[in-house]
Amino acid sequence: MGVIRYDITEDAFDKGQLPQSELSILTGVDSSSYLIVDPAQQVLAIRALSHPAGENWWKVDDRLQHGYKKTRLAWLGSRFTIVPARLYSGDQRRSYLTGLTELKDTETVLADPLPELDAFLVYALDQEQLSEWRRSFVGCRFYHALTPVLKQLMLLNRQQGRAKVYAYFRNGMLITVGLDRNRLIFCNAFACPNTKDYLYYLLLTYEQCQWDPSQVPLRLFGEIMRDAEVHKLFYRYVRDVDFLSVAGMLRWGTQAALQPNHLFFDLAALQLYH
Repeated sequence: MGVIRYDITEDAFDKGQLPQSELSILTGVDSSSYLIVDPAQQVLAIRALSHPAGENWWKVDDRLQHGYKKTRLAWLGSRFTIVPARLYSGDQRRSYLTGLTELKDTETVLADPLPELDAFLVYALDQEQLSEWRRSFVGCRFYHALTPVLKQLMLLNRQQGRAKVYAYFRNGMLITVGLDRNRLIFCNAFACPNTKDYLYYLLLTYEQCQWDPSQVPLRLFGEIMRDAEVHKLFYRYVRDVDFLSVAGMLRWGTQAALQPNHLFFDLAALQLYH
């Protein structure tokens, strides 16, 4: 099943109640995580792991061999683009990516609506992989992982009413988002093999948005801790840096509450989506 990075199980977890519970899975090329909540939105379990690319890791996890009341599955891939709704045509969605990346014949292109942004998120993934997920999780709702994340960020940004940069960390990838009230200014994904790469792409985001790092706050979420070197590096260049807290109706148990919940922002956003 790969290497488990963290594994949280609450005392209330009971396999017998899983058919009444909800499952949210976030998966990428070589890392995945999932969240299980009961009908009262009480968090029962969270697990994250690294695994070989292409491995059907969920088939050897006994928690995932049960039927759930609802299953949400989200793909976190770096090959995506955001198209304004006024320019979007479902028949042409493959063409939106062909100028940005090389697409294989075995890949399909999907699109998620982003009504909060009046746009569509268009993304590519392997067709056989998608078919395998749908066979394994019959009736699951499928999205790109950024779709629910962007919705939650938009809700937060509208409430706070000012420009912000958001940085999402996940398994060596940095996704940066620039939002000004209800407008998306920038969104992109970057591979970051070195610590200084994170800083370079963060400052690039500020530059592309034409914002001053001393004036526009930065909010972090995903797999980054307060003692991380990249966090310390950001503080040298951005005046206002902090971590996002998970909003919404989820109830965190005693074990999950021991961890900073910005680690679970992406899973929580997926769970709260539709």
